[in-house]
Amino acid sequence: MEKTGHFLSKKLIWASVIVQIAMLSSATNLTTTELPQVPEPLEVDNEVEVEGEGFAWSAWGSWSACSRTCGGGVSVQERQCLPRTRNISDNSIVQKPVISVRVTRQTHEPDCAGVDKRYHECNNAPCPDGLINSRAEQCAAFDRRPFRGRFYTWVPYIDGNAPCTLNCRPLGQQFYASLAFVADGTPCTRQGFRAICIQGTCKVSLYM
Repeated sequence: MEKTGHFLSKKLIWASVIVQIAMLSSATNLTTTELPQVPEPLEVDNEVEVEGEGFAWSAWGSWSACSRTCGGGVSVQERQCLPRTRNISDNSIVQKPVISVRVTRQTHEPDCAGVDKRYHECNNAPCPDGLINSRAEQCAAFDRRPFRGRFYTWVPYIDGNAPCTLNCRPLGQQFYASLAFVADGTPCTRQGFRAICIQGTCKVSLYM
């Protein structure tokens, strides 16, 4: 009878040990279970690189005021070649005829394709009688500037080979001088066409 009791006591002890080991193993499994990782917030860069070349055109600016109040002038619209990290938009729709002129940027970076300035004619109505013409007005602006140490009264001298150069002759003298390019919008001669000067070049006008 004592042996039976002793045997049952050992069985109870081993059963208790097994239960404790099972509980410890279960607890160990719980503590070593990995929880789902919460992703760290991404760093946001406000300047996002756009794929492609390093430069792109900005939006076109507003049209400038007309260069003349009568007799034909020009208005100019410009845009800039900017790095693509800038906020660049497009408003390329043009509601009026334009003359496009390319101006080369002095840079070693990749250039933008296209033109950075465009022009349209404005205020084409003839000037009232008594007003001097555009070339005479531009030559007269040099009356107040010394030329080779002297002051002269300048009048236009038309050179057919350089219609967009401001050639002026001093009154009473037998020489003329190339003082500058004529102002944009100044009429020039092209056989069979109406033309105007843009940045020193005679361009065919879009108005006939």
